[in-house]
Amino acid sequence: MTNHQQQHDHGVISDSRKRGVAWVLIFPLIAALATGWFFWTDYKSMGPEIEIVFDEVPGIQAGKTSLVYRGVDAGTVSAVELDENLNKVLVKVRLKDFAAGLASEETDFWVEKPVITLAELTGLESIIQGNSIRARNPGGAPASRFVGLPEAPLMPLLPGSFTVRLKGAQIPFLNRGTPVYHRGVKVGLIRQKLIDKDGMPELRIMIEQDYRSTLRTTSRFWSLPATSMNLGQHGFKLDVQGVDALVQGALAFDHFDRGGMEVSNDALLELSATEFAARSAGRALTVTFDNARGIKPGETSVCYLGQPIGLVESIQPSPSSALILAAVRLLPEYDYLADTAASFTLVRPNISLQGVTGLDTLVTGVYIDFVPGTGGTPTDLFAGRSMTDEEWGRQQAERQGLMFTLSAENLPVMGKGAPVLYKGIVVGSILEKKLDDREKPILLGVIHSEFRNALDADARFWRVPATSIKAGPGFLQFDVNGLQGLLQGAVAFDTFSPRVKSAAQNSQFTLYDDEANARALSAPIKIRFVNGRGLAPGRTELRYLGVPVGVVDAVDTAEGQVVVTARLNQGYEFLRRDDSFFSIVRPNISLHGITGLETLISGVYIECTPGSSKRLSDSFTGRTTIDAEEILQSGLTLNLLSDSTPINAGSSVYYRGINVGRVTGKSLSSDGRQIMLTIVVEKRYRHLVRANSKFWDSSGLKASLGILQFRIQTESIMAPDGRIAFATPDNSAMGSAAKSGDSFQLNHEPRPEWLKWNPSIPTGD
Repeated sequence: MTNHQQQHDHGVISDSRKRGVAWVLIFPLIAALATGWFFWTDYKSMGPEIEIVFDEVPGIQAGKTSLVYRGVDAGTVSAVELDENLNKVLVKVRLKDFAAGLASEETDFWVEKPVITLAELTGLESIIQGNSIRARNPGGAPASRFVGLPEAPLMPLLPGSFTVRLKGAQIPFLNRGTPVYHRGVKVGLIRQKLIDKDGMPELRIMIEQDYRSTLRTTSRFWSLPATSMNLGQHGFKLDVQGVDALVQGALAFDHFDRGGMEVSNDALLELSATEFAARSAGRALTVTFDNARGIKPGETSVCYLGQPIGLVESIQPSPSSALILAAVRLLPEYDYLADTAASFTLVRPNISLQGVTGLDTLVTGVYIDFVPGTGGTPTDLFAGRSMTDEEWGRQQAERQGLMFTLSAENLPVMGKGAPVLYKGIVVGSILEKKLDDREKPILLGVIHSEFRNALDADARFWRVPATSIKAGPGFLQFDVNGLQGLLQGAVAFDTFSPRVKSAAQNSQFTLYDDEANARALSAPIKIRFVNGRGLAPGRTELRYLGVPVGVVDAVDTAEGQVVVTARLNQGYEFLRRDDSFFSIVRPNISLHGITGLETLISGVYIECTPGSSKRLSDSFTGRTTIDAEEILQSGLTLNLLSDSTPINAGSSVYYRGINVGRVTGKSLSSDGRQIMLTIVVEKRYRHLVRANSKFWDSSGLKASLGILQFRIQTESIMAPDGRIAFATPDNSAMGSAAKSGDSFQLNHEPRPEWLKWNPSIPTGD
């Protein structure tokens, strides 16, 4: 080694015995200490281990699944295994120290898993986090073994110790989780739906502790329908109780009787089908019927004055008596009405040739009509009867309204229940159609109590036709008097004279064919006609100025003439003056003109023209006229006598070429030697006829031959019935004014001087 190399050697030799602890050992030591600390703290945080028995534990895994209490991780599943019989699953859970209180005998455990149905939606977090075991309601003595709940409780955070059982004939569509309401407030849930040992359906419900006091021993439960429908005179109404009720239904309860005590746990109460059934909590009654056709337990109601006051709970046959026993309950406030004098009547729809009854039951269903007794003693057994009992119908009518009888020679087709009308309002109905003791047909009817004062002792009844047709110039009207009137017919009444007094019970009246016949109140009058063609009893009208004022009652023949019996309406007695005219108006088509066309639609009628006499008569000689409307009232009636004349009724009467009247009749004189024409001069021209007036036949062709000219005169080539003219002398010779009934000679032709007369005749002379 050279000196130069020795100068650059910097190595140092140390003694290994002087070295400290190696740094590489520090990190393993720290890790060991941390691990020990971790195991120590974990050991210190561990609580007791418990064992829970389940039927099944889907999704539960040892070392992974947590036990959750109020949302906090309170333990971990340490083992999952089957029991020795392979029937149960044993789940061991190591609780945490802070959750050691869950190891107590009152704690409930269940497997939380997602449930998604229309009625229930729970455990959604389990879809993400996986199934878990849940706990609630710790308390009681320490325990280490538990039986898990088969399903999650409905109220996880509240104890479910307060439970009530419900039983009914049928349990509607109600399932677990269905809400329970009290006066609109949700107070609980249905916990379970099952069949008991007797095979009867049973519901178990849970009521929240805060609402426990609302449930009493007098409480009645019923099922709330998801929807309800009402159809009536005000229209169609659909109610929906809410989304919850629509999906899963609902229960409601209330107590309708005073008193009652607080319900104990697991008490048994009654479930009714409807709220009305629940309210019908009066004393139990038994009503017997000969058959149960149409009666439905829980649906058939008991009605009083048309309002439901009770319900049929059940029905069962009695072999010993061959009767049906119906168990009935009324609303408690009506219990006092059920005594030995009360009656129960089953009302069913009935359609037969004799009539239609109980039509309302086609909509409402069969019901039992209840009539309370008076002076009876309380009882629980009643003998029911049927709507078909005539005795009951009469009793109902007498109790509710005013009975009356209608008689006629021939009654129209009319069924039971036909309406009775007064001024267009239905005020009663027909109860029965039968023969009286003299074998004459009669109708028994009733006026409802609120309208009984409308029926006067002098009222007139008439048949209302199901359909009617009215026709006239420019219109055609067809009327249908309602569906009920079309099926059953109808009657109407009114008082056409001053009211006398209200009709008494069971008053008798005559039923007329129509309103026109009913309005004809006067004493009958007799009118004689040469020909009665077109006249029809009960149909032919008497008219005054075109207005119907009476009707023909009968048409007979006597001594070669037609005798018409007629009646006038109230207020037209003046048409009975002994010089009044009654003329038949028929359609007529001739060269003279067309008259009476309206009778092609309305039928032949008798036109009335009042006279001026103050005396009244009940016998008249009628006339046949072409157009009776031209016979004006208060005209001047004269008689013209001639040996022979072709002039007929309907011919015109002229004065100086102006039509002033009409020939109204043609007949023989009383001695049969002359022809007598009856003419009527219009009122405004009557002053033109004087005592010395001259009448002549002015119809036909006339010729005159002069020295320088030949002239043919035709007064009326278009009047084959002829025409009459007259002239009045000058003022000094005219004479006094003619009077009705005066007679004049009818000349075949005028004298030349007559044609020159040109008097000034004052109107008032």
